[in-house]
Amino acid sequence: MKRLILLAAVLALVLGMASMASAATIKASGQWALEFLFSDNFDMDSEDDGPDGDGDFNVYQRARTQFDFIANENLKGVLATEIGTTRWGSGNAGGTNEGFRFHDHSTAIRVRRAYLDFMVPDTKIAVRGGLQGIALPNSGAFNNSNMILDDEMPALVVSTPIIDEVSVLAGYGRLYDQDDDDSGHSNGSFDTGFLALPVKLDGFQFAPYAVYAYVGHDALKNTDNTPIRANVLWGLATPGATTDVGRNAYWGGTNFVMTYFDPIKVMADVAYGNVSGGGDVNDRSGWMFDLAVDYTGLDFMTPQVFFVYTSGEDDDATNGSERMPALETRNWGIGNGLFFGGDALLSGDHGFFNNQLGFWAAGLSLNKISFLDKLSHDFTAFYAQGTNDKAVAGWVSDSDFIAYGQTLTEEDSIVEFSLNNSYKLYDELTFMANISYDINDYDKDLWGQNKTDDSFKLSTGLLYSF
Repeated sequence: MKRLILLAAVLALVLGMASMASAATIKASGQWALEFLFSDNFDMDSEDDGPDGDGDFNVYQRARTQFDFIANENLKGVLATEIGTTRWGSGNAGGTNEGFRFHDHSTAIRVRRAYLDFMVPDTKIAVRGGLQGIALPNSGAFNNSNMILDDEMPALVVSTPIIDEVSVLAGYGRLYDQDDDDSGHSNGSFDTGFLALPVKLDGFQFAPYAVYAYVGHDALKNTDNTPIRANVLWGLATPGATTDVGRNAYWGGTNFVMTYFDPIKVMADVAYGNVSGGGDVNDRSGWMFDLAVDYTGLDFMTPQVFFVYTSGEDDDATNGSERMPALETRNWGIGNGLFFGGDALLSGDHGFFNNQLGFWAAGLSLNKISFLDKLSHDFTAFYAQGTNDKAVAGWVSDSDFIAYGQTLTEEDSIVEFSLNNSYKLYDELTFMANISYDINDYDKDLWGQNKTDDSFKLSTGLLYSF
């Protein structure tokens, strides 16, 4: 009997140790943000038309938490959740009724990322599969973002080094699926494939990339055959787009970063995109270029000059679009300011980036200004003018394509000043106070506006990073 008890104890110990050996290590990280936003005339039309319209105070909150389930250095699973962005007393920023309101028992949580990340045994091949963040190569000059694609999407991505200086990355993703047997929708998928070739040399690095996407015609309309108004489709649209045929889209581009002449750092991006399908009315093609130069030789700040150009519309609404097509970019912005977004905390951009395409901008930033311990500042000033023909102001206003206060023509311009201030209360907790001001030089007669007032925002808040 004693032997049986001893054997049972040994088995329990072995099984317990085996269980401990196979258990994953859990690592938690995230960002929780709380923002108090004072705004005036966000949409530049001098009218009070809802949250962040003309003269508002709102409080926003967002909690992003990521859990890494680590088996070993070659295998882990990742689950990331997001609560918000939610406006206190109302629904979330996406317009649903789920939010932070008194006696509100609704749910405002979503799965932001969920994927496997592993190395193929005995190789240098890395595989990541599932809902994940995908950003095409970029120079890092504008919020480490790419104008064409920077968002979460379900995808399978494989990467491996070829030689020490060169690697290759390939991926496939399904952005959207509208197949439905009951309604007869059988060609409703939106698929994309991408390929990049990162190259790192002494003082230079660049990563040419190519992207192809196919959009089935059923992906452009709901099961009742009404057009779908979804973020993922806006960047492929044209003024007179039809929904009876699918689309083929491709992009090519590269980033470029040079530190060879340290302390001067040069960053650049160039890209071209094309969408076709169903004749000229659905065709869209255009390009972009940006350049930024940093001087990193100062201890107390990093000065930067920059230039951005994106192609704009001509005066014909029936021949498609001359703006660069885009999939979805959530982070691209100039200076974490107002017009182009990129807010240092949560909210504050004028609108959809697709509407804003067709502009050029030039400016100056003074980044990482620091004279006192724990206190830093970023200052940006720029001038932006449209590259779209003035005729677009007379097209039917469509918030998914052309909109006053978001789209600039050759007759319109803005000047923006922004100052973002950060103070470290703890290593993990930062207090922020950010101010942005836009000088509005829209042609009010061209757009049929009574007034064209300036825009302003002041946001303060807390950011907990762990």
